[in-house]
Amino acid sequence: MATPYPPGPGLNDDAPEGEGLTLRDYLAVVWRRKWVIILVTVVATAAAYFFSARQPDMYSATTDLIYESSIDVANPLSQYGYTDPNERNLEMSAITNILASPDMIFRAEKILDGTFKGDYASNKARGGGPAGAPGYSVSSAVPETTSSNAVGSNVVDISGTSTQPLLAAAAANAYADAFVDWRAERQKVQIDKAIQVVQEQMSHYQDSAKTSADYLILEQRLRDLQILSGTATGNYRVLVPAETPGAPFEPRPLRSGVLGLGVGLFAGLGLAFLLEQFDTRLRRQDEIARILRQPILGRIPRVSKQLLGESAMVTLRHPDGHAAEAFRMIRTNLEFMSVDADVKSLVITSCMQGEGKSVSVANLAVTMAMSGKEVVVVDGDLRRPRLHTYFGVENQIGVSTVAAGKTALAAALEVVDLAPQNGNVGTDFEDWAKSADARSRLFVLPSGPLPPNPGEIVNSRRFGQIITALEKEADLVIVDSPAMLAVGDTAALASKVDGLVFLVDMHVLKRPQLVQAVEQLYKLPVKLLGVMVRSESARGGGRYGYYGSYGYYEYSGHDGGHGRRGGRDGQRERRETRAAREAAGDAKSERDSGGN
Repeated sequence: MATPYPPGPGLNDDAPEGEGLTLRDYLAVVWRRKWVIILVTVVATAAAYFFSARQPDMYSATTDLIYESSIDVANPLSQYGYTDPNERNLEMSAITNILASPDMIFRAEKILDGTFKGDYASNKARGGGPAGAPGYSVSSAVPETTSSNAVGSNVVDISGTSTQPLLAAAAANAYADAFVDWRAERQKVQIDKAIQVVQEQMSHYQDSAKTSADYLILEQRLRDLQILSGTATGNYRVLVPAETPGAPFEPRPLRSGVLGLGVGLFAGLGLAFLLEQFDTRLRRQDEIARILRQPILGRIPRVSKQLLGESAMVTLRHPDGHAAEAFRMIRTNLEFMSVDADVKSLVITSCMQGEGKSVSVANLAVTMAMSGKEVVVVDGDLRRPRLHTYFGVENQIGVSTVAAGKTALAAALEVVDLAPQNGNVGTDFEDWAKSADARSRLFVLPSGPLPPNPGEIVNSRRFGQIITALEKEADLVIVDSPAMLAVGDTAALASKVDGLVFLVDMHVLKRPQLVQAVEQLYKLPVKLLGVMVRSESARGGGRYGYYGSYGYYEYSGHDGGHGRRGGRDGQRERRETRAAREAAGDAKSERDSGGN
């Protein structure tokens, strides 16, 4: 009879809380997306190196200009007058724009024509630059000072860049000379205008007033301006002229390749984690356990279509294969999960259709019966029943007819022959499996004819009475349930059994569907026993581990399909097998002696 568990999530408050992402999770993402990261990194590195190597050689030459304050005519013994550092910095930062002006370009080109002695016209056909002149580009920069209390550098660099080393140096020198001349001319023009203004003011004084203090001051200012005009240099002079560069500064394919490597690596990692966000596939068992907050009872390898074509009962068809070994592992873990509570009945369900739930129910029931338990399998899926086809029994009567009162429960139960279907496991095992005791261990209650109201039948009191009656006669009742997200029959079945086992097919199910199932799973009034994970075949190298509620079990994948159990469960399995073989031998001896 089902244990009267209270409804709601409080039943499973002892479930472990999910953990956040760890370094192992991030490394797992990197390993899964390694080819994306490698591809992006290789493409970025190769592209950076290729495009850099195809660029023409570029040469750069630099002319240093120094800023010098004008002479102080009021104190000619001092070498330099006072200049506001902020004003000087503003002037020096505007040099780049001044160099790009049409007037400055015209002046520099005249100097270049003289430098190349008329051959500069041929250089104009080689392309243009940001400064406006063909074949080169010019820029300026103020070197940074290293002193913490410095107000700024008084040196400005004028750099010329070109595909020809001679033109790069000539352009830097030409623009430096043009700028120095332009500054001197501008300063002299300003001083000349000031002289004209002073002379006009002095012309208004009569001869009698030329001895006044104001006139004498203007006369002194005029003499100062004339001195300043004769000494005006524009405040700039060439400190170090540009020299012809001996090697290009660009391109540098190796440096570009290294930068491309770094950019590609970061871009590849970003793309990998972006793709991971859109990838909803389930990758690992611990991810499923973290989402469901339940232990993993075992991993069931996906059975090949060839084996399913032979028979879905792989535990009978191939009792020594990996699939049968996996179901035996689940059986052992379920026994330990029911230590605290006597689980007489359980329901097995999944999220979606097509996850192999009915096949797993049938094979788990066979495994339970082979261990000596009296097992009854109930097909609670009254919408898409499959158990009768797997066990090879009739489906004329079953759950639907018993619940409707048309058939007695005992008449609807079908005995399943547990004899191996291929007979390749040895005479002793075959004789044991064919004994009368073995034939009576497994019964199947098929679904019966499909009713028009399957949801009402599984939720009815008569269905609960069927489960209660079977629990009194059998050691374990296993109920096959429809998919949880498809219909609501699982909630009705859960209230009539003692435990629930959840099946997850990692190949079919997606993460959002599993998260949606968790919300419903923890509302069911039943004890959650654990999760069965159905994944790719366990064959093919490595060691495959199973994490139960009590320990860690593993078997080797290199034994050609004949898994060998280790630990306490393996020893127990072998003891049970020897005891069964001895019992079968005794029964065979009695039959032989009776026949004689």
